[in-house]
Amino acid sequence: MAGMDTAPLWRYQNGKNRIIFTPKKKEHSQAVSLGMAIVAALVLGAFCNLLPQEVRDVLSGSVITPLFNMFLGLLTAVSGPMIFVSITCGIFSIGDTATLGKIGKRMISRFLLMSFLMALLIIAALIPFFPIEISSSGGSFDLTDIYLMALDIVPSNFFTPFTEGNPLQIIFVAVVIGLSLLVLGDKTSTIASLVEQLNYVVQLMVSVLGRMLPVFIFLSIFNMLVNGSFSVLMKSYKLLPMLLLSQIVIMAAYTALVCIRKRVSPLVLIKKLFSTFLIGLSTASSSAALQTNMEVCEKKLGIDSKLVRFGVPLGQVVFMLGVCAEQLVGCLCMAEIFKVPISLSFLITAWLVSVLLAIAAPPIPGGGLAIYTIIMTQLGIPAEALAIVIAFGVISDFPTTASCLFTVQTEMVELAGSLDMLDVETLRRAE
Repeated sequence: MAGMDTAPLWRYQNGKNRIIFTPKKKEHSQAVSLGMAIVAALVLGAFCNLLPQEVRDVLSGSVITPLFNMFLGLLTAVSGPMIFVSITCGIFSIGDTATLGKIGKRMISRFLLMSFLMALLIIAALIPFFPIEISSSGGSFDLTDIYLMALDIVPSNFFTPFTEGNPLQIIFVAVVIGLSLLVLGDKTSTIASLVEQLNYVVQLMVSVLGRMLPVFIFLSIFNMLVNGSFSVLMKSYKLLPMLLLSQIVIMAAYTALVCIRKRVSPLVLIKKLFSTFLIGLSTASSSAALQTNMEVCEKKLGIDSKLVRFGVPLGQVVFMLGVCAEQLVGCLCMAEIFKVPISLSFLITAWLVSVLLAIAAPPIPGGGLAIYTIIMTQLGIPAEALAIVIAFGVISDFPTTASCLFTVQTEMVELAGSLDMLDVETLRRAE
């Protein structure tokens, strides 16, 4: 997932709720390891196809599949707690309710609103390229299903979201607890500290699983080849063009929005945003672009420095439209390949879960894999699809990171304008 191992992390320090953004060094060897795992799986899988069918069946059923299931079980077990502690810490680390004043409320509400609206636009752009069913049963979609889905977000007790692996319920519980800790402040410092320590433990567990990602990719692709399922890999050709289409759609939409509302030339705007975009495209690292992003927002886009210092780092963590688009593309492509009906209910669930998980995804190695595990389980997509989308992530991280940075900057322009913290003349001025 784009820049997931490089984005700034939430930190809790000295018993006080504070947002501290600490860039994490990018592990450049991860992409190399994934590439080697894919090549090794293809070579060894092709060799094993020369073996007798009985040998291949034993190898797949008694060796590869149990290892794959063990890794998937570990990942599923830790993914729910990961989302919970990540969101809870992210909320109470804001500091206090005063920080959530006029600017904070407006910023967070706009991030949420625009994430949902842009995700709808992405789905609308992708629908023509996939076989959509009005209903998996062939009938008309009942609006009651949407109502029941909304009610189902509220769990019957604290534990069922984790035992059942329901991501929307986990997010709901995390938001409620995070806001409660934020409002109560020092009265709940012990609980806040406990949750923060639990966050470190879960992050370590996910990071360890993330380091095992090449093994997971190898096992999955190798098993496909041994079982004679290489055609599944060949059918994934849609991933890259659909991803590029989705990223172009959201960047074009934001460019049009800013240019029309602020009366700025598209060429002037794109030229100002290009330096940050290029860093993201060439490094797949949002942290590497943070300083340039802040300088561009303040000096070239005319955004007030107070808003830039708070909004840009926060936006690079929670306003992840490119990641949301990547998740939607991955789910639609895998649903088509593995014959999962893409109904209206499927699209609504994918829309809600992809937006919320893109916001909630922790910026740690392995976080992207855990997020995909949650959303694909929720949509009924087989676990074998994980290897394909994660392997594809080696390539998709670059355009996705660039798109995320582009949309953060353009959204900051819109936010600054709504708060009267934008120098429009600076924005319109050609370099």
